[in-house]
Amino acid sequence: MVAGKIDTSRSEPDLARQFSVPKRSAPPQRLLSNKSTYRTEKSSSQFITSSLPQTANFTGPTKANKQFVASQINTLSKAPSKPVVTESAPKGKTDSGSNGNSGVADITMKEAVEYLSNDDETYKHCGASYIQHNAFIDEKAKEEVLRLKGIPLLVGLLSSPSLSVSQTASAALRNLSFKNSNNKDAIQRCGGITEAAALLRDTNSVEIQKQLTGLLWNLSSADSLKPDLLKSALPVLMERVILPYTTSSNRTISNSRDPEVFFHTTECLRNLSSAKQSNRQAMRKCRGLVDSLVSYVKDCVEAGKPDDKSVENCVCILHNLTFQLEAEAPALFSRITALAQPANRNQNQDETGPIGCFSPQSKTSEHEHHFDFPVVEDPQPNGAGWLIHSKTLQSYLALLGSSQQEEIQEACTGTLQNLTAHEGIVSSVMSQTIVQKLNGLQVISPLLKSSKVNLQRNTVALVRNLTQNPNLHSAIARRVLPDLLGIVSVGTKQGNESDDTLAMACQTANCLLIKEPELGRRLLNNNLINSLKDLSKNRYFPKASKAASLLLYNLWSDKDTQSFLKKQGMSKSSFVNDITTAVHKSAQVIY
Repeated sequence: MVAGKIDTSRSEPDLARQFSVPKRSAPPQRLLSNKSTYRTEKSSSQFITSSLPQTANFTGPTKANKQFVASQINTLSKAPSKPVVTESAPKGKTDSGSNGNSGVADITMKEAVEYLSNDDETYKHCGASYIQHNAFIDEKAKEEVLRLKGIPLLVGLLSSPSLSVSQTASAALRNLSFKNSNNKDAIQRCGGITEAAALLRDTNSVEIQKQLTGLLWNLSSADSLKPDLLKSALPVLMERVILPYTTSSNRTISNSRDPEVFFHTTECLRNLSSAKQSNRQAMRKCRGLVDSLVSYVKDCVEAGKPDDKSVENCVCILHNLTFQLEAEAPALFSRITALAQPANRNQNQDETGPIGCFSPQSKTSEHEHHFDFPVVEDPQPNGAGWLIHSKTLQSYLALLGSSQQEEIQEACTGTLQNLTAHEGIVSSVMSQTIVQKLNGLQVISPLLKSSKVNLQRNTVALVRNLTQNPNLHSAIARRVLPDLLGIVSVGTKQGNESDDTLAMACQTANCLLIKEPELGRRLLNNNLINSLKDLSKNRYFPKASKAASLLLYNLWSDKDTQSFLKKQGMSKSSFVNDITTAVHKSAQVIY
């Protein structure tokens, strides 16, 4: 935080928003992100200096607080960055100024609400300012305004001919809606979303735009309000904020734009893009939205601003919109699926593989996965087509290599996970694009060594997804197998390991060692085998224990590898014993 600035951020968890995806009893395992980032941003609050409306502005910049919810495993794809439920509210520079203190009008809340319906605009401004300030410093004030029926009056003031009145009413509603579900519902019931959208459409005041987009940001954290926001607010946000701030033809039209307006708007859209399929579908179909977000991210990458705070929001929205994309928007993949049909008819159904390399369904014929990318890819994508285009994937990879923000890196790996999560032709082509066309492993593999537990887990899950394409095994093994085995070698020694990370590392290494045994044998050593033995016996890491046991059993099952291990002085009992044999038999039943 910049020295001298006041950190007044708050956080409000949204416990109702959880994604439920059926769990599988066996690999493949894929990451479900329940990460939520809750932020607040509080803008200027106007303090009443007398019982009549003389005002003074006190502003205090803020910095976001971030909270994370642990990720879960065993799902088909990575869910939206768990709806980044974020809220904002105007604030005063200090916490002084409650009723009766110096610098604030000496009136009661009841009088302030009564002022809102006074014929004199100065009284309306005075009442709205008083409510704005007190709603920031006192949670009880929010309930009092609701009880006194002040919210409909404030909503009515959004259409006031006085800019100062409509701005202050916007700020008051923004404060009242912060961390208060009852007030959010009340604002919606009296047409507040429609009125806020109407004012946003008509105003050229940047300050009013800040307050209104902050208000919409707060309201967007309530699931029940999202349909109304998508219907009434999204078109206006597109027209007045997203398009003007992202399209090259509009960016230089006015110098009166403020990046905070765009930031608030992307926070709102980040919330709207989460939770329900209908929300995601509406946003995918919103003309210009995906195009604009992709363009903003690309431009920030090219300008050397990978950690621009709105980049995180844009990437997380795109991440959310890729959740279950193949199932929810199959038409996007028609070029790929059409080319896959002849290969599917010729696929050899009898091909099998060793236990432990994910599942039999992944053993498809080699030619099924080979495509000419220019033929498959739409040369002129638009709308949701940008979600799967290689230029968009390139931006994610560029961010993985340049951003220092964990949230951005997690969203990028999560998006790539979503696009590669399934055992079908679409994921195979996406994986091939990432690995072969874009050379993505050069930025993905270093993240396997990340000290950030969530990011490392996400990266291992992404590599595991990529490994489902047999054509890529050699390239992946050469680049990442040493790092995967390094994760396994460290095991549980550092004390902050993830069961999921270790399990996926063992599973992926198992598959790559089966496909590239000669490369793998050069990496086998006593430290690795001892770590696998310890892990196979560790009851506190049940997933990793099973994966380690299966890897040990499979290593000894390969005759050449067995001979190599014997020359290193290792014995059969380290690899084939009661624990590993039981897991192997269990895996045979599953497969």
